[in-house]
This record gives sequence, structure tokens and C-alpha cells, in this order.
Amino acid sequence: KAAKERWWLVHQLQAAADLQAGGPMFLKMLISNNSAGVLIGKGGSALNELQTSTSCVVKLSPASHFYPGTSGQRVAAVAGEQQSIEAAIQTIVSACAEAERQMAEREGRPFEDRISLQVAIPNSGCGLVIGNKGATQKQIREQTGIAIKITPLAEATVPGERVATLLGAKKDVENAAIEVCRIVQQDTTLAQHLQTPADSGAGTAGAPSGGWTPAPPPRAVGQGPVPWTPISAKSNPAAVPDIACTIYFEVSDMEAAHIIGKGGAFLQSIIKSTGAQVKLTKRGEISGTTQRQVSVTGPVSYVHAAHGALVARAMEVAGQEAPA
Repeated sequence: KAAKERWWLVHQLQAAADLQAGGPMFLKMLISNNSAGVLIGKGGSALNELQTSTSCVVKLSPASHFYPGTSGQRVAAVAGEQQSIEAAIQTIVSACAEAERQMAEREGRPFEDRISLQVAIPNSGCGLVIGNKGATQKQIREQTGIAIKITPLAEATVPGERVATLLGAKKDVENAAIEVCRIVQQDTTLAQHLQTPADSGAGTAGAPSGGWTPAPPPRAVGQGPVPWTPISAKSNPAAVPDIACTIYFEVSDMEAAHIIGKGGAFLQSIIKSTGAQVKLTKRGEISGTTQRQVSVTGPVSYVHAAHGALVARAMEVAGQEAPA
């Protein structure tokens, strides 16, 4: 079990980094296992075609990993330019409709043009979708016919996120999803919510659920990134395109202190050995949370190398209580 949870953590960290590098726009949707099957296609052909035709980055959670608190909903996250990401949304909504049609056929009932699509949105992004006294939510309903229902804050199952449900005819859901996508791009924290803990118990960096699993310690400074990272930023800089990117994740105050190290020694060693720029917010700088944000900036290969070493370092003290 520990090995599977560690694999899932590595999987989602890599997926989140790929999505962040594929921006500037992002959207995280939740779809059924059947819809995911249609979206992937035989041997992954449909998913490959989607990414090629739209130039979007599309990441699906594995078949056995579902968004917490849902009945088997998989995460389908997309990143890209506006026109590309809206085309990807249309394809994903069409996959949901096709999955519903297939299910109706198997069950011997008439197919109704009525589908459900869920979108996972940061708390701050939900405020944008709702608008002042519900004005934006009302406007979307008037324009698309979709009354968006957002999970109450007290019922949220992922820290810092809520789920918006879009239910209606395929074309209406498609239009509403595109409108929601456009609106939430105003949320500057959107790229920080591309990692998602799974119902299996594997968590994300900084998740208070305590779902972290101890990982092998990072290699000595100067010997490249931690073992699961396939690229050594300094020794093989041509292994990936030299594209600048920034990724974000959150850690507890104790994890932040461990990342920094005595007199800043460990943090400086990571910056020096990987070439990435690493910054941490100060204690209490982010309102409404005790977490501290880590940002890693630089060429993709440098960022991946630093990210892996930082997460492994944080794992060494994850879940421990800070001294009183």
C-alpha cells in the first residue's frame, strides 16, 4: 500500500508540473469512469488525438483514483491557450454525453440529452463564479440555462477547493463550462490547485489529511534530483525543452523550516545544485491558512529537479507536530 501511495504522489506531482508548464489557462474537471474511457479511446488513441488537435496538456487520474467525496469521479485536468482549452472542454463534454448514451443503450432505456459535469475550483475562484450577491451565477444561468450548484464550504472534501456541478443538455453544459473556465482564470491561485489527493489515501504536498508516505531520501547535493525524477537538470539540460515555468505547492510551517535548513543551508544547496529559483512565503503571509507556499521557477528540467528534492525533504518531517 505504501508503495502505491508513493507512486500516486509522484504521479500527481509530475502531472501538476506538466499542466503548470502547459498553461496559461487551466481547468480541473471531474468525470465518470465511463466518460474517461470514452475520452481515452482504444489504446489511448482518442486522448492522443485530443492533445494533438488542440495542443492542450490533458491529464487524467488513474482508473482507481477518484476525487475525494465523489462516487467514482476521476480528475480530468487541462491546460493550454484559450481557444485550445475551450476545444478540449467541448471534447470532454462530448465524451460525457457519449458515455451516457452508451449506458442508456446497455440498460435498454431512451437516451436523454442530459449530462452532468463537475468542475473543481479553488475557494477564491468560487467567489468569482458566484459574483456579487450571486450576480455572475445568475448571468450564467440566463445565458446558458445551467443553474450552477457549488458545494457548501462546510462540505468541501479537498482543502481550499469546492466543486461546481453543471447539469443539463450537452450544449448548455458545454457553454456553461467554457464560461466558468473563462471566469476562474482571474484566480491567481488556480495553478496551485492542479494536484489532487485521492480517495485511496494518497495526499498532496501540504494536505492536512496526513496522506503522505515516506519516500526514499534525496540524493546527496550535486548528484542530481531524487530517484523518481527521470531528468538530471544540470547533466542533461537538453533532455526537455528549455521552457521557463513556475510551479507552486504548499507545506506546513515545520516542513518549510526543514526545507530551509539551518541558516538556509539546505535551500541554498538545492538552488545551487539545480539552478532553479525557490521562494517560500513568510509565516502567516497567506491569509486564512497556516500553510506556507513554495514557488519553484526556472527551465522545466531545473524546476522538476528542484521540485522532487524539495518534496522529498518535506516528507522527512511530514505529519509531525511543531513544537509548542
